[in-house]
Amino acid sequence: MDFELNSEQKMWQRSVRDFCEAEVKPYAAEVDETGQLHWESIRKMRDVGLLSLEVPEEHGGVEVDAISAAIASEELGRACGSTALSVVAHNGLGCAPIRRWGTAEQQAKWFPALTSGEVLGALGLTEPSAGSDLMAVQTTARQDGDEWVIDGAKAWITNAKIAPVITVLLRTGNSGGSRDFSMILVDTTTPGLTIDAPEKKMGLKGSPTSMLSFENVRVPLDSMLGEHGGGFQQTMQTLDSGRIGIGALSVGLAQAAFEEAVNY
Repeated sequence: MDFELNSEQKMWQRSVRDFCEAEVKPYAAEVDETGQLHWESIRKMRDVGLLSLEVPEEHGGVEVDAISAAIASEELGRACGSTALSVVAHNGLGCAPIRRWGTAEQQAKWFPALTSGEVLGALGLTEPSAGSDLMAVQTTARQDGDEWVIDGAKAWITNAKIAPVITVLLRTGNSGGSRDFSMILVDTTTPGLTIDAPEKKMGLKGSPTSMLSFENVRVPLDSMLGEHGGGFQQTMQTLDSGRIGIGALSVGLAQAAFEEAVNY
């Protein structure tokens, strides 16, 4: 196989590295010490395309190929682990499901905000008793007239505190199989949704990770992402792609560690 980057990918790599060297890396220590992302840098990412890797061009996105998305993740990881984690999660977990399964109306509603540089996207999967085993998810959505009513809790959700919308995996059936789950878009200003303060972590402190609780949270029926009962399969596809982003980010972290060791 030929692993050589093509000319366009090399230009993209250089562009992202130059940006990260100037706008992300200088603030990495500050982000870790304060536990706060450097929003001036994130706002500037909008014009570089780093906030719209998974967004279609008709919505102002760059929608790059998979290798270019991995390049961006790697370069961000090389500059700042916390910033990289939040931005990679934003692209791969926040924006990607809306691109893949969102209606034209859902995309038009959420992509302008998600690519603004003022917020970052999020995906709500994990629960206190459902980590790696997502078939154990207990947070429910039941239909009541023209609304979904959501009750339950989610744990360790990246970017929840800074997201305008969270794609949430919910139990919408009771057959005992994988078709019991659906993805639903939840506006974070919806009454009944509580997003706790970010957890205190050993590392990646600038990337906020929060608990969510849903108490009689009501969202319109058209908030469902994709088909009813398709949530588990959608989640698996999303995580398959997301692992590539995290892998690339980790390569960037390793590269930075190696460079610092050599300099030392």
